[in-house]
Amino acid sequence: MNHHELAQQIVDRVGGPTNVIKVIHCITRLRFFLKDETIADTEAINELKGVMSVVKSGGQYQVVIGSQVGAVYSEVIEILGEKFTGEETSAKEEVQVTEKKKNVFNRFLETLTGTITPVIGPLAAAGILKGILALLTIFKLITAESGAYLLLNALADALFYFFPILLGFSAGKKLKTKPYIPAIIGAALVHPTVVAQIANVDLDFFGIPVVLMNYASSVFPVLVAAWLCSYVEKWLNKKLPSATQLILTPLFTMIVVGVLTFLLIGPVITFLSGQLATVVFWIYNLSPMITGFILGGFWQILVIFGLHWGMLPISIGNFMANGHDPLLAILAVSIFCQLGAALGMLIKTKDPIQKEIAAGATISAMFGVTEPTLYGICLKFKRVLWFSILGGGIGGAIMGAMNAEAYGVAGGVFSLFGGINPAGIDHSFYAMLISFVVAVFGTAALVFIFGYEKRKKKGEM
Repeated sequence: MNHHELAQQIVDRVGGPTNVIKVIHCITRLRFFLKDETIADTEAINELKGVMSVVKSGGQYQVVIGSQVGAVYSEVIEILGEKFTGEETSAKEEVQVTEKKKNVFNRFLETLTGTITPVIGPLAAAGILKGILALLTIFKLITAESGAYLLLNALADALFYFFPILLGFSAGKKLKTKPYIPAIIGAALVHPTVVAQIANVDLDFFGIPVVLMNYASSVFPVLVAAWLCSYVEKWLNKKLPSATQLILTPLFTMIVVGVLTFLLIGPVITFLSGQLATVVFWIYNLSPMITGFILGGFWQILVIFGLHWGMLPISIGNFMANGHDPLLAILAVSIFCQLGAALGMLIKTKDPIQKEIAAGATISAMFGVTEPTLYGICLKFKRVLWFSILGGGIGGAIMGAMNAEAYGVAGGVFSLFGGINPAGIDHSFYAMLISFVVAVFGTAALVFIFGYEKRKKKGEM
């Protein structure tokens, strides 16, 4: 792939620099904010070699590239200029044009996407490291008392314990507020002296009772705090003299939002998120097998429309609070089946172009990135899509029936490490292995045996 050539072709076909307000990217997609989407030549973009699909969602014009999106994005910025990255504070035009296109739900999903996507990679890396440590101790290659274990475990645990800090920084960047203030508030939530006072029922703030909770590994309180920071900061910048804004704006933002987070936001959001998790897991417990079949089979359909971001924080929040989560275990299977679909296509097809697409999709799916399979194969060949739904559904049902839990957040083949209980290998790891075999090789076998295209009847053209 010639990254510069592809970038130039995409920019030309979305209407040129004059039609672009901002462009960002996630794991597989270029996300354009356009002044007028009707100018963009979607059909021509879809036909470009290196483009898998175009998705219009939440005021964004999304061009699906796959694993090489970072390189293409760099070339796009080279063509457009740095001002189109949206890092500058003067984003009024973007707000005026795009916010009109978005409803509250779309804005919520976009914020979650932009906040959580940057930490997914480190989250997965920490989960894999914890799985490796568990294996090393199980097979007595190291002991829990050794210096090697101490250092590696600190690296693996740091992200989970200090998650509010990283999430605060990420949310601050996404919400276009100074990210260090939400990060500081996140740090205050897990400050050792605060944690030490959790059991103190007599604590107050100038006479106002303070209900402290354990916010280590929490997700939602700091997200709400970051959202509030974005409004307080803008209001202060309008009211304060420009000469004082450098110091006074962060000072007042930190005090106002920080205190509100401890007194109100933290306790209320923690309670509400707990109730939401209770409802979700009440549904799951009605029939783990049926829930497993539905999530394992159809989760990737939500990925296509970007709706998976609405549920993912619930599972991550539950995982952070308890150290394990059954839904994340089932969602791993939804990636396994896409790996199986790509692998089956790679083995079955004789078309050199499809084989090239399938090879890239197989490698991407092994690392947990499924968009190349979804857009490059499943949406083009509906038979493969249904095979992947069946394979993922059966694998998910197995996970549910065996009450499997995920002890790490990882994607692709690395999800197998997530099935390892730090206390020792148990039913979750065996369920993960069985589901892996069923979802990957079962889906691949279906594609290989029955083919990826509907066979034409005799006489059909």
